[in-house]
Amino acid sequence: DLDETIFNNTPYNEMLIEKETSFNQENWSNWVNKKIATAIPGSLDFFTYAESKGVEIIYLSNRRIENYEPTKENLIKLGFPFDNSTKILLRTNSSDKYERRKSISDQNIIMFIGDNLGDFDSAFFDKSNEQRWEVSNNLKEKFGDQFILIPNLIYGDWERGFNN
Repeated sequence: DLDETIFNNTPYNEMLIEKETSFNQENWSNWVNKKIATAIPGSLDFFTYAESKGVEIIYLSNRRIENYEPTKENLIKLGFPFDNSTKILLRTNSSDKYERRKSISDQNIIMFIGDNLGDFDSAFFDKSNEQRWEVSNNLKEKFGDQFILIPNLIYGDWERGFNN
């Protein structure tokens, strides 16, 4: 994943608070196009280390496909591993990452890193917090090894659980 996993978008969220507005694709795209997200502390070191060990980095995000170039430029500007063969799998339609994960299923995937349970498996997609808890229990052996969760206290699918 990218946002709040390796990209720090805190200034975007501060702007939303200051302007008393909320996320929408237009103001988000304007932020992404600025290419000024910073790196989450430790993320650049981790990805550089992984690349030095021969790990292919594949960036899989719910940023929209129209934000491909500024996303790529922001990654390169920050020094994240990137070359002509690097894959960035961005959202076209659904925010469920199933199809994008399926497109790389021929790879020997050793780890998913994200800030949302949906970054790991589609079994979490569009589920209540209770259902997500049940899926987490069923997949608990993967957490800390194949699934690395970076806590995101700003936003996430978990927010819907407070509406009940």
